[in-house]
Amino acid sequence: MADWFNAVTWGVFAGLAALNLAVILYPTSTRAGAWLRPRVLRLLRTLSRRDDLHWLDWQPVMIAGLVAFAAVSTYGILSGQYGCHPPGVSDPIGVLNSGRAFWAGTNPFTVSDCGGHIEIPYGLAAVLIDAVGSLGGLPGLYVVWGLVAFSVLPLTWFVAGPDRRQVLLFVGTSALVVPLISSQIDGATNAIVPVTVLLSLYLAGRNEVVAAAVGGFLATARFPNVFPILGATGSNRRYRYAAFGVALAVFGGFTALSYAVWRDDFLGPVILNQVGRRSFSLNFYGVFLLANALPSALWIEAVEAGLTVALVLAVFFLVRNAVGGASIVLTGFALLTPFLSFNILVYLVPVALAGARARGWLWAIAFVGSINYDLAYNVWALDDGITWPSAVLDVVLTVLLIGLFVDLWRREWARRATSAVAEPVTPT
Repeated sequence: MADWFNAVTWGVFAGLAALNLAVILYPTSTRAGAWLRPRVLRLLRTLSRRDDLHWLDWQPVMIAGLVAFAAVSTYGILSGQYGCHPPGVSDPIGVLNSGRAFWAGTNPFTVSDCGGHIEIPYGLAAVLIDAVGSLGGLPGLYVVWGLVAFSVLPLTWFVAGPDRRQVLLFVGTSALVVPLISSQIDGATNAIVPVTVLLSLYLAGRNEVVAAAVGGFLATARFPNVFPILGATGSNRRYRYAAFGVALAVFGGFTALSYAVWRDDFLGPVILNQVGRRSFSLNFYGVFLLANALPSALWIEAVEAGLTVALVLAVFFLVRNAVGGASIVLTGFALLTPFLSFNILVYLVPVALAGARARGWLWAIAFVGSINYDLAYNVWALDDGITWPSAVLDVVLTVLLIGLFVDLWRREWARRATSAVAEPVTPT
């Protein structure tokens, strides 16, 4: 059974990786793009008697994603896969009990789970979603989080520019969305980060201050999410200080409220333990963690925090494009965090809106991250004790993140130079 399941999993991953790459290459002037276009058009004529994609919007893509999520979730619930299997705890049961603890007026951040206890590292906004879902038991929890997670697709459609159809297809076929969100509760709950960023970008087109307030509240679900929200507020010259202040005040206010109610029961699992978490990492920190060579010193967290704050401020003052600003901060966070799990790579989904080159980097990041997490780390390193393949892939992923980070900054500097040239000069 396990061999059959693994074969299907790797087959789905390979197929999606190829499809995702085809979406990137299709509009390009490369030899691969020229080879793909007539074949895709011929396939479209065969299937739909049309040779265009104008009929395709976010709705069929979201339905397909929800069907996949429902199929995997139903199988997991009915087969008992999401139940208790000693030794160990069950993440779905832990999230469910967190929601129930909220209704009971007890601590929702450390809950009983399969005879033990589990920490829930999600803040107030996520706990409220858990609470709503828990009213329907485990199926209700998956329904609520499935709707939240896959709202990333319509939000991508509405925030993206003229190339929204290609961006949507890229996101919908990316390993950062389909297998990650549809196959596990951790992926679905972490999707609150890109959903928050995209929702804030969408609302900013209507009211920047309201967008900042909504983003500040939803950022309490995963506290690093406040960084791209703050950085992106600098894109609006007129309201940027007001939006920055509102986002920070709303986030800080609800965080302070959570601390006032739950004290250290909230502060430890949601903030402090996450800052110092060093289980494993898919970036350069992973090389040291695999060798048990990363010192447990406060200065590492201090340097990380200082660089993150500096990055947010640099983006706030220098970047005048909200998508670019949020993308730079998200990529910088992925480089700086000492706990870059595969689930956290879903944070990078909004970067797909930053252009075709950014989507190429994202494809490579998703591909390398998948191979590292599913094979090099979980099988070769943990099961067989062979750590060097995972360490090599940690370095490769770090190089890819640096490449994306530099490319995003170059794009913003080019945009600033273009806008400076375009500005009219008043004669003296």
